[in-house]
Amino acid sequence: MMKLWEKKSGHIDSSEIHTQFGEHYDVIVVGLGTAGSFAAMQAARKGLRVLAIERLNGMGGTGTLGGVAGYYYGTRGGIYEQIDEQVTKYQKQDDFLPFKGMHSELKSWVLDTEIASAGAEVHYLSYVIGVYMQDRTVTGLRWVSPAGIHQSSARIVIDCSGNAEVCEMAGCAFQLGRSIDGQPQPFSNVVFKLYENQRVGNFYTDSGYIDITNPEDVTSTILESNRLPTHLKEQYTEQSMLLKTNQLLGVRETRTIVGEAQVTLKDYLDDRLTTEPAFYAYSNLDNHGKDIAFESDTQQQWLVAASLWGLNFSVPIPAGTLIPKGYDGLLAAGRSLSVDHDIAACVRQKRDMQKSGETAANLAYLAISDSVRLSEIPYKKLQALQLETGCLSLDSSIELRDTTPQEHTSQASNSQLKWLTDIEAIRTALSTDKPGIAIWSVRRLGAAYDSLLPSLIEWIQTGQEELLRKNSAIALGMLGHAASLPILREMVVNRDLYVPRSSRKYNQPHVFTAIYLLGTMKDQEVMPELLTILDDASFIDTTAVDNKNQEFIFDTDELYFQFFSFSFIAALRIADAYEVWKIPVADTIERRLKDPHTKLSVTLKNSSQDVTATVRKEMKGKIEQIFKQHIKQWDSVSSI
Repeated sequence: MMKLWEKKSGHIDSSEIHTQFGEHYDVIVVGLGTAGSFAAMQAARKGLRVLAIERLNGMGGTGTLGGVAGYYYGTRGGIYEQIDEQVTKYQKQDDFLPFKGMHSELKSWVLDTEIASAGAEVHYLSYVIGVYMQDRTVTGLRWVSPAGIHQSSARIVIDCSGNAEVCEMAGCAFQLGRSIDGQPQPFSNVVFKLYENQRVGNFYTDSGYIDITNPEDVTSTILESNRLPTHLKEQYTEQSMLLKTNQLLGVRETRTIVGEAQVTLKDYLDDRLTTEPAFYAYSNLDNHGKDIAFESDTQQQWLVAASLWGLNFSVPIPAGTLIPKGYDGLLAAGRSLSVDHDIAACVRQKRDMQKSGETAANLAYLAISDSVRLSEIPYKKLQALQLETGCLSLDSSIELRDTTPQEHTSQASNSQLKWLTDIEAIRTALSTDKPGIAIWSVRRLGAAYDSLLPSLIEWIQTGQEELLRKNSAIALGMLGHAASLPILREMVVNRDLYVPRSSRKYNQPHVFTAIYLLGTMKDQEVMPELLTILDDASFIDTTAVDNKNQEFIFDTDELYFQFFSFSFIAALRIADAYEVWKIPVADTIERRLKDPHTKLSVTLKNSSQDVTATVRKEMKGKIEQIFKQHIKQWDSVSSI
């Protein structure tokens, strides 16, 4: 018996139904954004009958209606490059106003032209209201257009809604945000303005956090972000002339499905990689959040202990990440791929999301032409289709680089970093202001590397090479070795704000690295220092903000938030292990959160470089939420 699954008043309900489908399609693509535009185009080019449904009034998503005119990393190759080449060709003509980056209006026009030529049936201002299913196989959709309600059947439905909306109605499992509080990445507003020589260009500012699953929060957040001083000013000049605020928010992270395969940061860093990639993603771990102390241990080991925010890497993405686990007839492409929150910061760039749409179309084509389940498609057949357009390249070697987006021009690089295994090479790197690769190399080699531990212990005892001493202690702390404790405590006592240069930016000061590691090692001796930090901000030096690190730590208020948030998590961890600390920790945190003079806030990233328009977010509520949730397990302080 066929069932219709619908979302009513926030809940998913099903009902048995006998229906007459109005139209049958091979493929229905829901959402014509970054991924969906290319899913619909490629499916139609393969000769399939395609229905494409989009709730907005244009194609392209982030790169058109969202106003993100350039690319930040991602891998080359695939049908998206044909579109980009056409846009670039038109931009060189004198008929159009000069544009910094890829002209978003032209790209929208080229996409419309190409999808019409491919033969897809497109409906704008339309959205899905129900999913038809036979057992766990999707058979069609109930949807609304300006013409009314439609029932359309399909062999394959590709969910490119950006929020796994079809997958949600179908009952698929999904994940959202980080484990501690479910928070995703910050979102952005993108603004077009007039630059010198009458050139149109964009800038963005991170505007806050949005719960895309909560309609009330979505509306209030959009209203709030549209009025931010980063773009809505009292007065405009020729140097800051606003053209428009783009209608589509720059949402970086929403739901991710639980797929037949999942890519996680921990698996990637531990070399558990697929041998059957459908395509590759390429970027750094581009976490835009300032509250890194609340991220997973895997992220903090990478971003804080090793300070490797800017190191780029290639991630092989298997086809199973597009297939909801246990389902057939349904695919998800775009930022809803089956990846965990940690690695989603890498696997979300526009180039790679466009490739995911093309990949979904090729999977649909093979499933239909060979009459097989999506999960049973032979990899060699998919690989052949992906290679045809360059969506997959056999030269996509796993690489690690610390580059700017302008330096990255291809999937594989001639300048490839490798992890260190030679002890002398590790020693040399730990003696410099760029120790990140060496620190992570030690973590990879682990305590089982017999020759390494004695050397690290010897290096922390050196009195002449301060960087070698401290970096060796951090490396030992990554292994949980007790020999690191005295030096890590020393960094906390001294409030050591030395900032390494392992990454092009977002490097983390030694003191935060030390606090994080001491918390993971459940070190009781540092607890008095942590309580002092939590209880009083007077130790913050007004000259302590490092101008070279100002994008991450903007001012002294933000500096204290970093001290507080890292100490907060470390103190909770130590109190988890030792009953004696629970009441002192709980009392201190509760007192500080109730104190109206306690300032705990962060600024959000702003590409306009206008410091007068910086957006600041209060973090007391976030900390209180995490605190209350955490101490529920502490019986001795249950009355708090």
